[in-house]
Amino acid sequence: VMKHPHADKLTVCRVNIGKEILQIVCGAPNVASGQKVPVGLMGAIIPHNQHDPEGKPFTISQIKIRNVDSYGIICSSYELGLGDDKNGIMVLDNQAGLGTPFSTYLGLDDTVFEIGIAPNRPDAMSHIGIAREVGVFLGRKVTLPAINVKESKASIQKFTSIIVKDHTNCPRYTAKVVFNVKIGESPKWMQNILDAVGIRPINNIVDVTNYVLMEIGHPLHAFDYDKLSGKKIIVKRANVGDTFTTLDDKQRILREDTLMICDAERPVAVAGVMGGANTEISATTTNVFLESAYFRPQSIRRTAKYLGLRTEASQRFERGVDSNITRWAVERAAQLMQAFSGGEVLKGAIDVYPRKLTPKKITLRVQKVNEILGTRLQKKTVLSLLCKLEIYPTASSQKKSKDTLTVYVPTFRPDLEREIDLIEEVARLYGYDNIEIKTHSVIRLPERTLKYDLTEALTNWLVESGYREVIANSMQDKMTASLASSNIVEIANPISREMAALRTSLIPGILGIIRHNIFHGSKTLRLFELGKVYFHDATLEKRKTVDGYFEEERLILAYADIVHPPTWDEKPRFIDIFDVKGELQTLFMKFSLDKFKFIPYSNTKALTELGLQVEINGEYAGFLGSIRRELLRQYEIEQDVFVTELVVETITRNIKEGSTFKALPRYPAVRRDVAFVVDEALLVEVIEQEIRSVSGTLLTDLKLFDVYKGDQIGLGKKSCAFSLEFRSDERTLSDDEVNMSIQNIIDRITIKFDATIRQ
Repeated sequence: VMKHPHADKLTVCRVNIGKEILQIVCGAPNVASGQKVPVGLMGAIIPHNQHDPEGKPFTISQIKIRNVDSYGIICSSYELGLGDDKNGIMVLDNQAGLGTPFSTYLGLDDTVFEIGIAPNRPDAMSHIGIAREVGVFLGRKVTLPAINVKESKASIQKFTSIIVKDHTNCPRYTAKVVFNVKIGESPKWMQNILDAVGIRPINNIVDVTNYVLMEIGHPLHAFDYDKLSGKKIIVKRANVGDTFTTLDDKQRILREDTLMICDAERPVAVAGVMGGANTEISATTTNVFLESAYFRPQSIRRTAKYLGLRTEASQRFERGVDSNITRWAVERAAQLMQAFSGGEVLKGAIDVYPRKLTPKKITLRVQKVNEILGTRLQKKTVLSLLCKLEIYPTASSQKKSKDTLTVYVPTFRPDLEREIDLIEEVARLYGYDNIEIKTHSVIRLPERTLKYDLTEALTNWLVESGYREVIANSMQDKMTASLASSNIVEIANPISREMAALRTSLIPGILGIIRHNIFHGSKTLRLFELGKVYFHDATLEKRKTVDGYFEEERLILAYADIVHPPTWDEKPRFIDIFDVKGELQTLFMKFSLDKFKFIPYSNTKALTELGLQVEINGEYAGFLGSIRRELLRQYEIEQDVFVTELVVETITRNIKEGSTFKALPRYPAVRRDVAFVVDEALLVEVIEQEIRSVSGTLLTDLKLFDVYKGDQIGLGKKSCAFSLEFRSDERTLSDDEVNMSIQNIIDRITIKFDATIRQ
C-alpha cells in the first residue's frame, strides 16, 4: 500500500489475486498491507455504487484516478449488498485463499433461480412447491424431509392452551412449545440460503421459521412464551378502535373485522400478517411458543390491505396455503430449533381443527378436454397426467361413464376450482407442442332447447301484440323484496341499501317502471318482463343450485291501459280483469295450452286483489289480478294497474311441441244459443266443463256471451248465456242431431246444478 502521488486521501495498492498482481487505487481509510479483501475485477458488475445517491449498479472498467491507472475495485460490504458500511473496505479473515471466488468463500456458489410466480399459484412459493413441478416433468415424486423430534416427557397440555373464537377465519390453529433454547446465530448454510432468497438472518429461532416458510411455503410465527400473559392463546376479532404495535415498531389502528392472536390480556399478533413487539423473540428468550395456523384468505387479504402491510406471510395466506400441512410445518420447525438451539420440545402439539377442510371434488369430461384442446386423448391418458399432480380419482369415478372423471384436488392447490382449471393442467402436462395445430371455428351455434324457443317465441308474440319489453333490476331494498315473500335472499356485501336483497316478485320492479312512465306523460301502458325471482327457504322441494336457495323464471304482463279511447259520442273504457283474462287465454291458445283454468282466490297478504289463480293441467302456473290500492299509493300511481305473473317452467313443461296440421272444415257449422239461470256462486268454468263432457266431439266451440243479474231472475241467481257451435268432419249435421245434443246439455245442467232455462 503506497500513498497516491497526487491525492492525500487516496492510496495505490498492489493486489495479489492469485494469478497476477493488479494495481488498484483505493480511497478507504482502513486499507492496510497484508489484508485479505474482496476484489472486483474489470467487467464485473457491482450491485451498489456508493458514490451514486441512488446506489445503482455499475460495471468495473479500467480508469485513471488522478493520473494513476486503476484495474479494479477493493469492495465495501455496501457495494456487495452484504451490509450498510460505506466508510471502509470489507476485510476478510486470514483463512481466505488468494484468488478464491468470493461466492465460494461465502458459501454462495449455488445457483439462484428467479421465478415469476402467478398470483393463483401459492403452492409454488416454496422450494418444495417448485420441486413438485420439476418432479412432474422428471417423473420423480417429491418426498418431504423426515420428522424426528425428541420430545420431553412433559406434555404441552400442562403448559398452554388455545381458544379459537372465530373458526370461520381461523379453521385450524396448531402449536408446539420449545423450552430452554439458547439464542444465537443460525448455521452459516441456513444464513446463506436466507440471504439468497432476500431474507435477512436474525437468530436461530426466527431464522428457522423463515427457513420452513421458504421450504414448504407455510408461514410460522414464534412467540416468547414467557411474555404470553396467562400462557394461553386466544384467536378472536379486534374491537373497533383497538391499537397494536407490530414488529416494525409502528402502531396500527385496528378494525372490528381484523383477526388477532391474543394472550389472556392483550393482542400479541395480527393473524397471518405480522407479530407484535410485545412478544418478539429477543436475546433473553429461553422458551418459545411456535404457531402454525391456517387463516381464511379473504380475511388476511382484507387486513393486509387495510393496514398497508404486505409481508411474506400475508402474501401466502391471502392466496391460500395448505390447510393440512400445519402440523408437519410446526414439527419441522421444532426439530430444527432443537438442533440449532439445544431446546427441549414438549410432548405433543395442540391442534384446534374442529372441522376438517377436505379436498375439493371436480368432475371432468374427457370429451370437453378434447373439444377445448383439439386433442383425442383417452380417459386413461387424462387420468395418468392428473395423477402426476397428485390429483387422484374418487372411488366411484372408475365406475362412471368412459367420458367422465371425478377427482380429488390436493389441498395445496387452491387454484383448481372448476373443470376448465383441470383442462388447463392437462394441456400443460401433455405439452403444448404436442397439441396439433388446427383451425377451429369461432362461431358456435347455441344448442336450442324448448325453454329457449319458448322464451324467444313469447317475446316475439308479445311485441307483435303491442306489448313493450322492460328489464327491472333484480336487486332491491329489503322492504321491497319482502312485499311478496319473507323468504328473501339478502346480499352479503351490497352496493347500497337500495340493493341489499334479491327480488321475490316481478311486480315491484314493473310498478316502478309504470310510475316513471306515468310521471313522464305515458299513461297507456302494456308491458312485459321475463326475469328471475329468488328465494331462501330450505324446506321447499324445488330445484336448487345452492342448498336452501332457489331461483325461478317468471313472465309478468302489466296493464295500465285504455281498451277503448274516448270519442265524441262514447266515454273511454279502461281495462278490467276480464280483459286481462282474455289476453291470457289468447296467449295460452297461441302456444297450444288448452287444459288451463282460472280459480278465484283471496289473500290479504297478496300484492293483488280481485285475483285469479292460474292452473295448467292441474299445476300451479301463476296468478292475475288488480294491484292493491295501498301498494299503488306507495308507488304514487293513481290509476288501476292489472298484472299477470306466470311461472315459465310450468308453461314449458306443459307446452305441446310442434304444430299439428288440420284441414279446413268441409261441412257447415250449426250454432245454437242457450241461457241457464243458476246460483250466483256457481263458476262459469264448471258449467262449461259439464257442457263439453256431455257434448262429445260434435261441439267445436263454446263461448260465454252474456251474464245477467237482476230482479227478473231473483236474488242470488245469475243468467249465463252460451253460444255453441257444432260441426262434423264427416257429414252435414241435421237439426235433429243438434237438437238432441242441446237437450242432453239442458238435462245435464238443470239436474246437476238445479238450473232453469231462461226463455
